[in-house]
Amino acid sequence: MKRNVVLVVLFAAVVVVAGCARMARAAFQTPTVELKDVVVKGIGLNGGSLDVILDVYNPNDYRIDASRVTYTVLADSLKVATGEVTKLVTLTNRKMTTITLPVTFTMRELTKAAGVLLQNGSINYTVRGEFTLATPFGNLTRPYQGNGRYDSLSR
Repeated sequence: MKRNVVLVVLFAAVVVVAGCARMARAAFQTPTVELKDVVVKGIGLNGGSLDVILDVYNPNDYRIDASRVTYTVLADSLKVATGEVTKLVTLTNRKMTTITLPVTFTMRELTKAAGVLLQNGSINYTVRGEFTLATPFGNLTRPYQGNGRYDSLSR
């Protein structure tokens, strides 16, 4: 009899914990990510570097730590760079956080993109990737994407 009572109590506890976790995950709101800017830092004989600047808004009532951010930078349809940043970034509750992703690229990648830029005077770019968020409910991975246009005449 005592064994049955223990099993019933244990089962009820599991159901309550599972229900709370499910409700908590449903209450979680995914942060929004916007591409703020892409800043060319330097171009040399071996390649170059740029900063991808993202604005991330955390709509939740609690802070979230982003433990990993991946990125792919495309110039038109040409892949210019891929990588990841594993520096911990804290997203303050109900606030915008600016994140800078340092990106390097090789001369081969630069040459392809430069051909389009020289031909048109501007180039469309896309930055996409994923955020790994450490939340009170476990790690969650969420995608992001932003588009823009780099105009060599306005720089």
